[in-house]
Amino acid sequence: MTISSYEEIPYATFALRPAYLGRLAALAHLYGVDVAAPHNCSVLEIGCGTGGNIVALAEQYPGSSFVGVDLAESHISACKMLATGCGVTNVEFRCGDIRDLSLEKGRFDYVICHGLYSWVAPDVRRALLEKISASLSPLGVAYVSYNVLPGWRQRGAVRDIMRTGAARCGVNATPRERLAAGIEFLNVVAKVRSAENDLYGSYLREAIKRFQEADESYIFHEFLEEHNEPVLFSDFMEQASAVNLQFLSEAKPSLMSSDDLGPEVARYVEGAEGDVVDREQRLDMVRNRMFRETLLCHSSLALKRDLKASVFKSLAVVTDYRHERDVSEQETIFRELVSGREVTTPHDEHAKVLALVGDAGYAGLFFNEVMDALTVSAPAIDERGLMHIIVRLWRAGFVDLMTHLIPTTSKRQGSARVSRLALYQAQQDAPLIVSLQHRSFKISEGERDVLKLSDGSRRFADVVATALQARDLREVDAAVERLLSLGFYVA
Repeated sequence: MTISSYEEIPYATFALRPAYLGRLAALAHLYGVDVAAPHNCSVLEIGCGTGGNIVALAEQYPGSSFVGVDLAESHISACKMLATGCGVTNVEFRCGDIRDLSLEKGRFDYVICHGLYSWVAPDVRRALLEKISASLSPLGVAYVSYNVLPGWRQRGAVRDIMRTGAARCGVNATPRERLAAGIEFLNVVAKVRSAENDLYGSYLREAIKRFQEADESYIFHEFLEEHNEPVLFSDFMEQASAVNLQFLSEAKPSLMSSDDLGPEVARYVEGAEGDVVDREQRLDMVRNRMFRETLLCHSSLALKRDLKASVFKSLAVVTDYRHERDVSEQETIFRELVSGREVTTPHDEHAKVLALVGDAGYAGLFFNEVMDALTVSAPAIDERGLMHIIVRLWRAGFVDLMTHLIPTTSKRQGSARVSRLALYQAQQDAPLIVSLQHRSFKISEGERDVLKLSDGSRRFADVVATALQARDLREVDAAVERLLSLGFYVA
């Protein structure tokens, strides 16, 4: 990492759904860590970039305090401008090298560090984990993302090619000149290998295709920065253990499951004699994982790996999946809202529960609310049966568990109001807009027009009528429906 490269190509930061505080708190509680409630806590983000994550969290949790730190002055300036623009006052920003910054010992209940660990020199990685451990409160949870082996070895080939191409520019080349030269050489190599019709060429062409949808900041900082060192998960945990941090969970629990691997592989993975780090390392090998989002806590805490029904019953359930249609009496189709992909599942009790939670939209349901609804639609499912169903859906990645729900509506009722952040981002023509679900979305111009009108002063019908002055009814209706479905509107 160099300051100059981040000044010229600021890293585009966005809302990190896996690091949403309601999800982190739920995971902590499931494993016996009584972390502070998100609505009354202290949060540190190391490497906060341009503020797309921390400012969104600060707006949603006005009773909590937030600190964002970053090396680049341009990032900190952008953070301050964003916070001021949307009226968020419970966040402060500090600029400096993490090795030199003074952070309050034991203050922060949640520490978030995304896209930094793999991209700095070894001494900075050590300092980073030391700072996380020192600043984390006794019952705190830290989120750290990083590239891992063996999966990143393939992407390492793309990085080697691009850095070789960029080297032709010379030492005085700007980051954008190096980026252009790196991509040019990658295209040359991919073209040559296409004639060979081999897996190497296919992988390079796939990388070029991915780049067409990626932000230039991601491509440059991932593939051309001086440092990008993927690590084995076991090596990462060895370094974390050295500063008295232990593995709590992955931020995406579905990646910890071996349910889909078949009995033979599952027996091998689960045969790690209770060593959770060894188990996770085996899973990385089986899945060829290239990226991790790991949750850490203090080693002094005694974790409870046997999930308790009483904890599940205190949590809320939210899903991105909506029941689309039944194929037959045996199969049903769900559509995932964010990606749009469809999944065919058995028409069983799991599908009934998933459809029920999906019908609630992003407003979600608490466990007892699901149970109450099932007494009418599926009375055969008792409380214990529901817990097992939710656990399986959660382990498979179909649902999220949360400590609280976000007041969100998917219906055109009352005033049309989005968050101050989403409104400000729309007004500033930001490329990504943050929803109440703590996700950043690319939106159409029609959707942007609708967002700009959704400040709470108009009812939905008035928003549509005003938007119709510039766009046709079909486009406006589609824009409103998509924004509602993605959880932008406050209930």
